[in-house]
Amino acid sequence: MKLLGWVFLLVSLGAVGAGAYLYYAYPFLEVPSPFGPLPLYALLPGAYSLGLLMGGLWALALWLGGVGERRRLVREIRRLQGEVNALKRERIEEIPRIPDRDEA
Repeated sequence: MKLLGWVFLLVSLGAVGAGAYLYYAYPFLEVPSPFGPLPLYALLPGAYSLGLLMGGLWALALWLGGVGERRRLVREIRRLQGEVNALKRERIEEIPRIPDRDEA
């Protein structure tokens, strides 16, 4: 987990650093879009942030799915345990006694 944190930090700093480099070295570069020209120095950190947001939403959706699946499995286990306990109450098996042996 520590390694993952460091990799995340370095990639984030790299994206911000690349945006800063483009801002200071080539502030005039623009990308045409239907909303007007977009500066290239803002696109790289913006795309990185959008990817980070989408990854976070995906992880949240996976976590919520896992929580729901866990709840469903816990309910199923409790139902099965109730069935087993009911069967145990129905069939009380007596321990056979051998008349010539002492009780232990």
